[in-house]
Amino acid sequence: MTTSSALRDKRAVVFGASGSIGSAVATELAAEGAEVFLADRTAASIEPVAEKIADAGGRAHAHTVDALDAAAVDACVESVVRQAGSIDIKFNATGPRVNEYGNGTPALALSADAFMTPVETVLRSQFITARATRS
Repeated sequence: MTTSSALRDKRAVVFGASGSIGSAVATELAAEGAEVFLADRTAASIEPVAEKIADAGGRAHAHTVDALDAAAVDACVESVVRQAGSIDIKFNATGPRVNEYGNGTPALALSADAFMTPVETVLRSQFITARATRS
């Protein structure tokens, strides 16, 4: 991993870090010198991202946490702060799983609940993670 010094000594938490956007952001943050704390719903999905970053010379730590669970997010953030001292960057790429919102189904064929799942997932996780990481 070729690192610049732009984010050296910065600590970043990336929620939804196993998805395409979250993993790309985490990888770039690490490439820029940040120590990254990766959070996602399952260890099986987040550990390969941490390993990829570490194999490239970056510093990454995997945390299993559901960004829709406020208590779990608070505990994760407290753990990161204990380990790293502070959090400089928070990025949230959390979204619903494809099977949770009828991906591929025409919007008018969805129930109102299914239609609202992506909106509720994204907004709820943004609120929970922002509140937990406020300074």
